[in-house]
Amino acid sequence: MNGTGRSVGQASWRLVRNLTPATRITLLRLAAVPPLWVLAAMGHSRAVGVGWAAAAATDGIDGLIARRTRTSTALGSTLDSWADHLLSASGFFWLAMLRPDFLRERYGLLLGCAAAGAAALAVSWLRFRRLGDLHLYSAKAAAVLVTLFGISLLVMRGYSTAFLYTAAGVMYVAAAETILVALTRRRPDAHTGSILQRNPRR
Repeated sequence: MNGTGRSVGQASWRLVRNLTPATRITLLRLAAVPPLWVLAAMGHSRAVGVGWAAAAATDGIDGLIARRTRTSTALGSTLDSWADHLLSASGFFWLAMLRPDFLRERYGLLLGCAAAGAAALAVSWLRFRRLGDLHLYSAKAAAVLVTLFGISLLVMRGYSTAFLYTAAGVMYVAAAETILVALTRRRPDAHTGSILQRNPRR
């Protein structure tokens, strides 16, 4: 390795070393996405489902560590949101690749959910020029339900119609609340749990 390579490697190591434990776990979630794409391209449905479950589990772990150690940071919050969005979007495409029969059966519902999520992200971007890392309770609930449904579909192949419609309904509610918060708040606040919560920064 030449001097430039060593310098870049040392700088990268110092950067990672200075991150909080919670942020390192979030980075692991981001790093898990490319290997899962490789598995999906190879057609390993169950392996993708198990890997997706492991990656999704880190979402709760990093938040818990950040709260317990009081080391929440703006960088960690932003990376957490990006990791969630990337994993959720990837999950949609994995289902399309590995379960095309499901996609054909529920095309209208899935398209509506995708449009609602895209609209929420677009409004956040137009308002704040960034993806508002709001961490709403409804968005967390939607992420959990949608992820559990997607994982079960990849691992067990079958699915519950009631579970599907429940997850979709919560996702619509989360998208609507995200848009309302973005339109009624002056700036994104990672501590906003609900539209009903008073914003001290107004």
